[in-house]
Amino acid sequence: MDNLDILGVGNALVDETFYIEEDLVRKTNLNFNQFKQISYSEQQEIKSLLGNQDPEIVCGGSTTNSLVAASNFGSKCGHICQLGRDSLGDLYEDNLKENNIEVINSLRLDEINTGRCLVLISPNSERTMGTYLGASENLQFSKDFLAALTKSKILFSEGYQFTSNQNYDVFLQILKMANHKIDFALSLSDPNVVNIFKDRFLEVLKIKQAKYLFCNKDEAIALTGENFKNELPKYAHNFVVTDGANESLIFEDGKSSNLKAYKVDAIDSNGAGDIFAGGCLHAIISGADFHESCNFGNYASSQIVQEKSPRLTQDGYIKLKENYLEL
Repeated sequence: MDNLDILGVGNALVDETFYIEEDLVRKTNLNFNQFKQISYSEQQEIKSLLGNQDPEIVCGGSTTNSLVAASNFGSKCGHICQLGRDSLGDLYEDNLKENNIEVINSLRLDEINTGRCLVLISPNSERTMGTYLGASENLQFSKDFLAALTKSKILFSEGYQFTSNQNYDVFLQILKMANHKIDFALSLSDPNVVNIFKDRFLEVLKIKQAKYLFCNKDEAIALTGENFKNELPKYAHNFVVTDGANESLIFEDGKSSNLKAYKVDAIDSNGAGDIFAGGCLHAIISGADFHESCNFGNYASSQIVQEKSPRLTQDGYIKLKENYLEL
């Protein structure tokens, strides 16, 4: 196993993205502009409401999207995730390898399908997600995880990882195995997830304080309340709180600052937080301080919201980095 810059632990989901009118979301049992965990049969019922529209299919999952960005920017990445032994699992593993991401957990599950996420994008670029976690919420522990930890600089995960009892238990094992030399980075993922599983977030951050914490304003409030600016330092050495098109709050080495958003015409917010985290972690690995790293993540995020996809092409990531360095 090669040395890794970033070792990710996250849900492996195949995204099926549909572009719809806002009224259609209200006909479903989903929470508008939020994540909701649903069954495979519920997904099929929602798809029946969408007519004959062919979805855009992308191998997604929050951590995966961040790793794809970081890898294509130039960082060496590995991924711990759980796949089923099916065609979507094959598609997913091949996609990781195409993006030069090392697959740490090679075990496939025979009895459970690979996870799938329905992503509904409304005209104002809001995203509503109905997720069947499938194999993804049944992560199996492997001794290979320890070997990967000892060769990694940053352990990175997502709040979505805490929604499954099985995944949460395995993640705690991974976290407790991580020595003091490896930095821990965490994305809070979704305010609804933080509200429901707040105790799990607090337990994780008690075991190992985050070196880098990524969240938006709603997620920060869900974790610590309205006074998040003063409360989040209890849980993270460095953190960033984004706020859509408004300024982001950066906290680094005991001092706070603001970061202006790049002004763009957003058409799809899906993947914005993921590329922000992936870009920021890559910049950190490259030697930038946290504020400058967040500025790169901020720029990357401003580019992805102009695309109808949570990812860029491989050439797109390279071009984005080149354009940023020319600013």
